[in-house]
Amino acid sequence: MSRFPSPTLADRIDDRIQELDDGFVRLGDEDTPFTLREGGEPLEQARQLHSERDESERERDEESNEPVTRALSEWRENMMELDFPFVDTIPIDEQRRRANRVAELATEEGYVDSVTRDVTFEDETVRGKYWRGVNLIEIGTDSDDFPGFRTGIVLAHEVGHAFYDAWSPDSGIEEQPRLFRTADEKEQARRLSERLHGPMIETNGPFVDYRKGSDEELAAAVFASRIIEPMAAQRIAPDAVRRLENIFGDLSKNLF
Repeated sequence: MSRFPSPTLADRIDDRIQELDDGFVRLGDEDTPFTLREGGEPLEQARQLHSERDESERERDEESNEPVTRALSEWRENMMELDFPFVDTIPIDEQRRRANRVAELATEEGYVDSVTRDVTFEDETVRGKYWRGVNLIEIGTDSDDFPGFRTGIVLAHEVGHAFYDAWSPDSGIEEQPRLFRTADEKEQARRLSERLHGPMIETNGPFVDYRKGSDEELAAAVFASRIIEPMAAQRIAPDAVRRLENIFGDLSKNLF
């Protein structure tokens, strides 16, 4: 079984959640579309500016994630090359749609038997589970959490576990092959993981199992990023993404 917990309720995480001067709240030290939430007056101004753009331009901009800036003036000068958080980043609803599509494909191909949603987990930090052996995915009710722990990312992450399990059924055994083999692949995979889920920290409870940075957990994070934000994933972690695609072979054509 793999568990996908959110660190926002875990021990020793409070000092990593920062309330910023512009009204945003950030998990860790890096601005990403997945580690920010809330937002103040600059966010409202950016939304207004975005709404005044041509509809086709707005839709095209929201299809992919570009580098994020919280500086309104900087974003306004180059809206297509930069993103303002929650304005022209990939919308939460679209993230869910992309995750649902890949979950349906995983079910059709037999890698996942079923997906159960709106599960109430005993541990309030847990957002999703993949049950190895029975190929069951459980997803909790969407909560007002950082975007990296909402149902779209969580579902894509757990589907990533299912594909990893199919590639290496005994993935928990050290003698089994590792998906990421080179230092560059591992570092890029870790970069995507921290982009989605914030910094890797040491804590107690189920969170410690998740954040050890194992090969399987990193693979699930790369998979989730490749599904939810394919252009950004390839820009940030080209070697790790290429390795993932090569492993899945012909299936990659349908997955990605």
